[in-house]
Amino acid sequence: MFDQRIASIDASQLYKGQIISGDVVWDYFAVQKPECLINWIAQYGDEDSAKLARLPSVLVQVKAWLVRDRSRQQLPELVMDTKRGSINVLMDEQASIYLSEQAFQGLRKHQRNAARLITAIDDSQLSESAKRQHENRVRTHSWIAGHIQGSQKQLQTLKRAGKETPKIEPT
Repeated sequence: MFDQRIASIDASQLYKGQIISGDVVWDYFAVQKPECLINWIAQYGDEDSAKLARLPSVLVQVKAWLVRDRSRQQLPELVMDTKRGSINVLMDEQASIYLSEQAFQGLRKHQRNAARLITAIDDSQLSESAKRQHENRVRTHSWIAGHIQGSQKQLQTLKRAGKETPKIEPT
């Protein structure tokens, strides 16, 4: 069954604008991890049901493998997403939008969790040592959240004034 699968995705041959179909990604995963496929077929009854249930996680896993393989080969970084049941290698304009959205999503997640660090923890239930550590965490994340908010306000002010935003130098 599995030896008939010929699925290969060569990380070094990826190019911007390429779309790797979910079927190719699924077969590639099955060749790399046949034991997972066997377990999933046993769990879901057949391969089609397993694919329906597991394809989103398979797409994310294979995308991570491709990023890892390109990094190991010291190839230029490519930005990929897993929308519409496939792996999409994004063009530069799409990648810029995607990465910006991901960065803002991370900021919003930090702000939400920093607030929850204050509201969701009952520090009266903590030992003295744990309470000091918790207070340090609250101070640290409050400081970070405050700087994020200040930076966002400063960017809005610059945009309203028609000025350019600062350039970030790659590290």
